[in-house]
Amino acid sequence: MDRHDMPLRGRDGELAELTRRIGTVHNGGASIVVVTGPPGSGKTRLLHEAQRVAAAHDVRTVRLAGDPDAALAPGEGLLRGLDVRPPLQPGAEHRYWFLQEVQDGLEHAAHRRPLLIAVDDLQWCDDLTLLALRVLPERLAGYPILWLLAGRETDSTPGYATTLARLDAGGATTLILGDLDDDAAARMAADVLGAAPSGELLDLARSAGNTPLLIRELMTGIREEGRADLPARVRTLVQRRLARLPRDTRAVLEVASVLSRRLLVPCLADLLRRSPAQLLDSVRVAIAEDLLRSDGDDLVFRHDLVREAIRATVPPPVARALRREAAAAAARSGSGPLEVAALMADSAEPGDQEAIAALRTAAALLAADTPAGAADLSRRALALTRAGTAQHQEVTAETVRLLWLAGRAHEATVLGRTLLHDDLAPEAEAAARIGIAAVCSQYSFAEAVRQCAITAGLPGLPARTRTSALALMGVNQTMTGDITGAGTTLAEVVRDADEPHRALALAALSVVALYRDDWAGATELADEVVKARAGADLWGPTQWRGYLDALAGRPDLALEHAASGIRVAQRDGQAWQLRQWSMDRCRLLFDAGRLDDARAEAEGVLAMADELGAGNYADCTALVTAARVALHTGDLAAARRYDADAQRMRADEAPLVRRAGRWIGALVAVAHDRDPDRIRELLAEVAGTFGSPGPALGSPMDPADDVLFVRIALSIGERDWAGRAVAAAEQRSAANPSYPFLAATAGHARGLLDGDRDRIIAAIETYRAFPRPLPLAAAIEDAAEHEEALTVYDRVGATRDAARVRGELRRRGIHRRPAAPAATGADRWSRLTVTELAVVEKIAAGATNREVAAAMFVSPHTVNTHVRHAFTKLGINSRVELARLAVRHLGG
Repeated sequence: MDRHDMPLRGRDGELAELTRRIGTVHNGGASIVVVTGPPGSGKTRLLHEAQRVAAAHDVRTVRLAGDPDAALAPGEGLLRGLDVRPPLQPGAEHRYWFLQEVQDGLEHAAHRRPLLIAVDDLQWCDDLTLLALRVLPERLAGYPILWLLAGRETDSTPGYATTLARLDAGGATTLILGDLDDDAAARMAADVLGAAPSGELLDLARSAGNTPLLIRELMTGIREEGRADLPARVRTLVQRRLARLPRDTRAVLEVASVLSRRLLVPCLADLLRRSPAQLLDSVRVAIAEDLLRSDGDDLVFRHDLVREAIRATVPPPVARALRREAAAAAARSGSGPLEVAALMADSAEPGDQEAIAALRTAAALLAADTPAGAADLSRRALALTRAGTAQHQEVTAETVRLLWLAGRAHEATVLGRTLLHDDLAPEAEAAARIGIAAVCSQYSFAEAVRQCAITAGLPGLPARTRTSALALMGVNQTMTGDITGAGTTLAEVVRDADEPHRALALAALSVVALYRDDWAGATELADEVVKARAGADLWGPTQWRGYLDALAGRPDLALEHAASGIRVAQRDGQAWQLRQWSMDRCRLLFDAGRLDDARAEAEGVLAMADELGAGNYADCTALVTAARVALHTGDLAAARRYDADAQRMRADEAPLVRRAGRWIGALVAVAHDRDPDRIRELLAEVAGTFGSPGPALGSPMDPADDVLFVRIALSIGERDWAGRAVAAAEQRSAANPSYPFLAATAGHARGLLDGDRDRIIAAIETYRAFPRPLPLAAAIEDAAEHEEALTVYDRVGATRDAARVRGELRRRGIHRRPAAPAATGADRWSRLTVTELAVVEKIAAGATNREVAAAMFVSPHTVNTHVRHAFTKLGINSRVELARLAVRHLGG
């Protein structure tokens, strides 16, 4: 009898829970279940039973399993299970498009039929599959999908541990499989023996820990051999069975166990000097002995412990030699570079050039999908190279880049600095360092500046190489807040450089001009660069030009630039540019007072960090915006979460990033009525920067924030701080008389400092000419015109601000009811924003997130955020419920 045909013993509670979850999915709900336990505890069997139950409920199963020796492309199991085409985009964006393809495939599949995604051996899944399993359950929470993931409880690789933690935070239920109780163990023993076990045999089972696999192996041995001795481990049982096999079969299994969990038939045939046909009899015997089994199109060892037991019979030196020979055989047979590298990784000796080349090739292929795995392969290649050689230095630079991409900043920094100790040719070192700087420009502005500075100081560099380093250095200096240093660096670039370095330097000099209070000069430089590039690359100078409009009080104009940029990025499949434009758009939406849209866009950007990485730029735009929106809308719990994330900003080397993180912390502290000493501590560094070039608060700067800083400083008794901010605002306004929005913010700040209501009223009249509702409402509130302020706050959804003003009106005997509609019945729909309603209509009609994103020129992540917010407002949690509601409400 096949083991899957035997009754499942001792897991009634777990199976009942899975049956209930499958019923929920059948009815349109979603669920996440993680099954953990030691090897042999029955995780695979439980997944098999769940698949049977799913079939009875007309739930389609997509099944895959991790493999520690898999040579398949990362994520291929998911793509194959869903019959989804692999994404074609190369490079660092591949992870983004992979997840988009898988998510799109799951959305289409779940729209047709509920799904069970059953993943076995989660601890051995590749990094890209683990990433998908971390993020997709949350993004697809509205679809009828049961995510059933099984893995060992004691394995703790970083990717596996991170995945379990993320799933747990997302509400996953964990089922822990322990040993069977005595009754279940007795029934399982009877199933295998075909008769009731004796008391002696039950004692043997109990001595084996009542572990399902050990009971099965033990009782099988007793049934077949009449032996009743208890081996210390399953290894002894398997090796005993191996010993009675024909010599040829034993040799096939021993060599196969060294190579992979799957049988690599061409490689086995090569190593054993046989044809594949000559292996057939041995394979048949192994299947009959239940040592091998079919797994789709592959043959695999029946259980990982079986493979481990057989592999233990092969001496380690022989195993290493076999894997090295197998790597050569795999290369001869045309196997992919990942398969060859996997065999070489632990079998090569130092100086093995073939292995080094294979590992470097595999690392380059993996970089886009699984940078952590690529970094590990590159580190292995580095270990095989000889120190002090040019090759060692080249591989060091490659490894540093991959470590940055994998988010392992400390390792990257430590290893990168070892280049200083190598006798590297200046041009080679320059190329390595510029490459590292380009990668970490997204993640650490300070590290990018450091690498470029070292490069520019190398002796004997060609002028163009040095200029390239200086241009990149100047850009990153503007991002760290070193405006004086950036100006000096960029002036040298403009003097000596050709295109495109000169264009890059001029764009960065526009930033320098702005922060030196020359707004007209900043605009002229930006216009010059945009015109010169003639739209060839819509992100970059065009993006900055839009920001200048927003800073001058016209976010509506900047949003037009962003819409065009997103449209081009979607058309061309450019994920990085899509994220850059989305980052800008979230800030612009906030400035325009579209708070719900701003929060959705910001959360979408932060979600993209899973595919494209997090870093300084995302923190300074999306994280700051999300926190600001949460504060205005009264979601203080979310604000606290964002503030916790901002802790990394407050520890950053770059002053501008650090100050932006402190500004978030101060705003959250004020909202929670923290001790003034805590607010003072957070703002002390910020207060000392007013009047110096560069933004004192958020990045890019917002003149309206100076007013908010003045209000906070006065509230904690720091009048000198407030005075510095007012003086800086007035200086900026005086230097730029053609920018009335600056005059409004300076007048507003001065009015607060001096208690001059007339100045604030004058600022209000200027504010009215600009689509910046939050600064306008704040000024109206400061002028004690509370009813009009309340109207503006209610209109933009600033519920916390509205509640504050409403409280002030009550103290004056004026009662104004909250503007929010009732949360029941048809009135729920009136709570949706215009954007949410547009998204919901398309989703209810059967469109996927990606299809909605393409139609509305936003990212799929932003669509997902809008859907989640709409579900909350409508009081539902599935797209099935949404479709039913939409039919009634929208007249479908």
